Amino acid sequence: MMVKHYRPEIDGLRAVSVIGVVLFHLELGFPGGFVGVDVFFVISGYLITGILLRQLREDRFSLVDFWARRVRRIAPAAIAMVVGTLLIGGFLQTPERYASLARSAMAHLVMASNCYFTRDQGYFAEKSDFEPLLHTWSLSVEEQFYLIFPLIVFFVWKRAPQRLTLVFTSAALISFGWSWIEVAGDSMAAFFLLPARGWELLAGALLATLPQKTMRSLRDEAWAGVGFVLVLAPMFFFDRQTAFPGPAALPPVLGAVLIIWTGGGTKIGKLLGWRALVKVGLISYSLYLWHWPFVVFAREMVLELTLTWKISLLGASLLAGYFSWRWVEMPFRSGLLLATRRRALASGITSAVALFAIALSIKSSGGFPSRVPAELRLIISDIAWNGAEYTSAKSEAIPIGFQDDGPVDFVLWGDSHGASASPAVNAVALDFKLKGHAYLNNGTPPVTGLWFADMSEASAAEMVALNERVLAEIINLKPKAVFLVGRWVARCEGYNEAEMVGEPESVRFTTMLVDSMISKPTFKEASSALARQIRAMGVRLAVHGIELVIFQQVPESNESRTASRFYTMKRFSGVLKIPQFTTTKDEFLKRQGRTMNLLKNQITENVRVIDASSQFFFRDRDQLKIYADRSYYRDEDHLTRAGAMHYLEPAFKKFMGWIPREESQ
Repeated sequence: MMVKHYRPEIDGLRAVSVIGVVLFHLELGFPGGFVGVDVFFVISGYLITGILLRQLREDRFSLVDFWARRVRRIAPAAIAMVVGTLLIGGFLQTPERYASLARSAMAHLVMASNCYFTRDQGYFAEKSDFEPLLHTWSLSVEEQFYLIFPLIVFFVWKRAPQRLTLVFTSAALISFGWSWIEVAGDSMAAFFLLPARGWELLAGALLATLPQKTMRSLRDEAWAGVGFVLVLAPMFFFDRQTAFPGPAALPPVLGAVLIIWTGGGTKIGKLLGWRALVKVGLISYSLYLWHWPFVVFAREMVLELTLTWKISLLGASLLAGYFSWRWVEMPFRSGLLLATRRRALASGITSAVALFAIALSIKSSGGFPSRVPAELRLIISDIAWNGAEYTSAKSEAIPIGFQDDGPVDFVLWGDSHGASASPAVNAVALDFKLKGHAYLNNGTPPVTGLWFADMSEASAAEMVALNERVLAEIINLKPKAVFLVGRWVARCEGYNEAEMVGEPESVRFTTMLVDSMISKPTFKEASSALARQIRAMGVRLAVHGIELVIFQQVPESNESRTASRFYTMKRFSGVLKIPQFTTTKDEFLKRQGRTMNLLKNQITENVRVIDASSQFFFRDRDQLKIYADRSYYRDEDHLTRAGAMHYLEPAFKKFMGWIPREESQ
């Protein structure tokens, strides 16, 4: 279906796609707007294949010329965006995030952004909201396709051109099957990598092999209408929870194919050829490049975007897109600077190498921490610190406190809350010259015989076995006391309301503990299981003269991303203000009271309970204080090092003072 004339409706389709993506990222009513990228892939596959086939038919195909044109089309605007992003990041970002930005820039410059981002939590994860170059994954997919696809087309054309459609179809089906399998197995590989996305580009390529339509019929109107619905509907009905791509990507891909196939003569084609849409389509590439860094950097400053911010970012993105198209894309695409293929390729490679070297220097320096004043660097450490020096993914023993050849005096056993408490425990143990071992594993509650409600039997058995091994090691060590520190409230009540925003109700149960296969436990069922297993563990430790000390969970704050928000408030004075006092004592008791009473009821001669909550609420103000000169909380429920020392050191000093120190013989 080769055409030589300009088709404005394709630029209109580009506009619809980029609008969907931009509004999705701005959270302005398009929860599935990310499917716009899939439409881009179809358009790219169609146009590139059309160019290749036309040149092959006219016997003037040159692989070097093809790549030189791709450099002119893609490189100048992309390089300008990366340069701008690195400059802005140098002003706004913390050293850690700036170094991460540099790493992603290096990946982009070697056409491997999509591979780089598979190592993270995924496109829809919260961490991804602070990756300014996340969107370049789609550029890497296209660039990788442009490297491989022309070679395949040229090879098949020279040997059996009549089989080109068969080759495209076979490759598309294999890629689609791969995508379908991977979306259930390795969702990040399915989302980011070419093998699972290639079928979308190949759908456009197949369309380009069809004979051009010369006759119009009412069916074309119907097919165009169906195509338009298939493109738009997912933008409204899909969301971050949609398993994607796989079969879910079929509607936007088929919709784009139908719109392109039916042409510009239909009512839908004429609608897409509307002048305003076409103008947006013309700047769609630059708009796509600039909008996401703007969103990320705005979050760096205010964390949560208000409607005013979102509208302002939309306007800024449109302006940046226009200026980039007008002063970067067009001059380099049609001007003399990159007129020859040698000049185009040399300029592209030279620019990429120079920018790679700059990004490498940023990465190697750790994000140039000297950019940030010393007092802010200390605050930054509160954002990144999570007690990793005392944690182990396999719940292995790590020394804590005073260390010599003597016996172990105490054990700190816990999950991420135990890790948050570790600075206070370590400081007190050093003061009292107590030798300890820490068994800390994020996400693994320190109680035997329990597992999470959403676990399979195999996973439940694995968690039980891991904690049994830890308990056996503790008994073998024969410490005087074992301190249990965990997020007990979430294990009995599920996630709090702040964490449930935007999540399906089923997520609430995933953090609750059970000792029988119950998928959706009640508070009574989860708390009873916790009480049973704590009692059983206390009895087992009592036989060996080991005291069990349960630390009540620290109060949860109703302010999210506390340390990051505190840093932003200090870094950008006047842009953001967060309250120093948050959760009231009544709110705290309403959320955590039942679980606290449950744990108090486990007190026996061998089991103690530490309740440090009085340290968090002051007589003159029954509200939780989350910062002073430093942030005391890292997020809603984890303390920073400063918070642990401020709130927990007095409590542990009181309860660790009675542990007798046994010197080595």
